[in-house]
Amino acid sequence: MKNIFFVLFLVLNINSLKSQTLKLTLEESVNLAIENNEILKNSYLEEKISKAISKEYLSIGLPQINFDGGVKYNHEVQKSLIDISRFMPGVPEGTEQEVQFGQTYDGRMDLFLNQMIFNGSYFVGLSAAKELVNLSEKLTERDIIDINESVQKAYYTVLNTKKRIELVDINISRLTSLLKQTQKLFENGFVEKLDVDRIRVSYNNLKSEKIKADRLYQLSKEVFNFQIGLPVGTEIQLVGELTEDLVSSFIYSLEDFDYSKRIEYSILQTDKNLKFYDLKNNRSQYLPQVYANYNYGYNTSSSDYNVFFDSNRWKSFGTLGFKIIVPIFDGFLKRSKINQSKYKIEQVENQMLFLERSINLQVNQSILRYENTKETIYVSKQNLDLAEDVYRATELKFKEGVGSNLELIDSNNSLKIAQNQYYNSLYESVIASIEIKKTLGTLLNK
Repeated sequence: MKNIFFVLFLVLNINSLKSQTLKLTLEESVNLAIENNEILKNSYLEEKISKAISKEYLSIGLPQINFDGGVKYNHEVQKSLIDISRFMPGVPEGTEQEVQFGQTYDGRMDLFLNQMIFNGSYFVGLSAAKELVNLSEKLTERDIIDINESVQKAYYTVLNTKKRIELVDINISRLTSLLKQTQKLFENGFVEKLDVDRIRVSYNNLKSEKIKADRLYQLSKEVFNFQIGLPVGTEIQLVGELTEDLVSSFIYSLEDFDYSKRIEYSILQTDKNLKFYDLKNNRSQYLPQVYANYNYGYNTSSSDYNVFFDSNRWKSFGTLGFKIIVPIFDGFLKRSKINQSKYKIEQVENQMLFLERSINLQVNQSILRYENTKETIYVSKQNLDLAEDVYRATELKFKEGVGSNLELIDSNNSLKIAQNQYYNSLYESVIASIEIKKTLGTLLNK
């Protein structure tokens, strides 16, 4: 309910979002993307279409009742010539007489009822229609999984680029302070101009890096806005940070892994079921079909319109019948269709075997990538701690006059590299954990 109100708020205020900063958590971002994604909307419509098709097929087995009626005015009644010698003895053969068939007015009212008693294809089709609905629901779930993956990756990409800006700002602040101190030392004659220029070069490089980082951050936010369906230019602020807790809190297990948890495999299973129903349908063509029909109505005719609607002139009639269709020989058409269905089932089974092998490879690759990123985090964290210690020691030596600014610049560059490596490895580990969840079919699990 909370998510519904959140989405409703966005819809009602969509024009004002461009001028306001919208704060979003990961869960809210995913819900918003699911609500706005046009492909997913079409998937939901496809579900409704499948359910409508299922009901349409069900209606075939229900009684089909129709009413047919009408009144006709014969402004020129049909006439014909007949040989009256056949009906009147003594009249020479070949004597023709003009005879009128019908009257000026005639009418008819019919009630038709048709009912299928038995049709093997119909009963197979009912099961196939339900399986078709199941397939459309699984296709929708696949779209939801893809949206979850895209939004989560875009979400953490924004956080990563934001962290890069923060690191650049810290380094700029540090070099700004160092540049001012060195400038004063130069003015007092304690250092050479070369020392000032070295720091200024590093400072200018950081300013250039800052511009690139800002552009990358803005681009990542626009990509994120696109993923969740927000207008271009909407200002957003993501709630959360890229920390080691995201990695340490992630746990995966292969004990309960089942191929059917992968939506792609589950879709193939449903496709295989549909192919089996197609096979059963072709086999059912050998069975007879039985139908019943009933017809009841009234008809009348008259040359005088004034008495046309008199009730005693409308005569009733009715029929009750059964129809059976028994297939005898069709030139081996049904056998050919049955063989085709068998081959299609084998094709799906081969696809499932190939997908099983692909899933096995994907699982191994995603776990290996994740474990590598965890190891990289451990190493880069150690390097970051060492780089910070080295910079503090070098800075202290420089302030005491026993160290050169070249050493300080080198240690600052090493610290900057260590920071970037640490947070990049953290980002890659989070992305790898998302890929593991998708590979194991648990991305939608809370």
